[in-house]
Amino acid sequence: MRRIFYVLFVAVMFLTSSVVFAKESPSHTSKYHKLDCTILNKVKQKATFTLLVPENMPNKWTVELKYPYPLDTNKPIPSVRLHYFDKDENYILGIEQHKAVGYKIKKETMDLDVRNNTSTRIIVEEDFKFNSSGEIIRFSGVEARFTPWGSNTPGGFLRWVKEGTYIEMDSSQLSKKDMIEVAKLVK
Repeated sequence: MRRIFYVLFVAVMFLTSSVVFAKESPSHTSKYHKLDCTILNKVKQKATFTLLVPENMPNKWTVELKYPYPLDTNKPIPSVRLHYFDKDENYILGIEQHKAVGYKIKKETMDLDVRNNTSTRIIVEEDFKFNSSGEIIRFSGVEARFTPWGSNTPGGFLRWVKEGTYIEMDSSQLSKKDMIEVAKLVK
């Protein structure tokens, strides 16, 4: 019997007190929420963590609220993910946020039995743990970790904790240096 396991880590994050103006990406209009000051304030009020957003982003960039989707501001919001696009609507980076301590991650395992043509889905919830692997990066009094994508792709993952909030940024368009510059703007 051959089994294939898939693990999907469901954790998402991001946002805060600065004013963010954004519009939906035309290619994603049905799946995301336009992020404007009104929606940002609603999300901040319902977030179970301190929302932090980059200030003074390039004015030609747009941002959309990828998660939670659909947005329900009548319920607590445990995590947020934002996507940033350049003026041509090309994806530049994503930022996720949630509580650094006391956040639960759901792991989904799919057990496929090819011989019997069956599948079993198991969801396990466990405490979030900061991944301390990667290169140590220091900026603005914060110690972060950087993990590159690979040798031919710029960027990677930059993660850190600030004000009790876990923040993870990913980009395959920006260099490590540029990602750190954006991270310095997160307040």
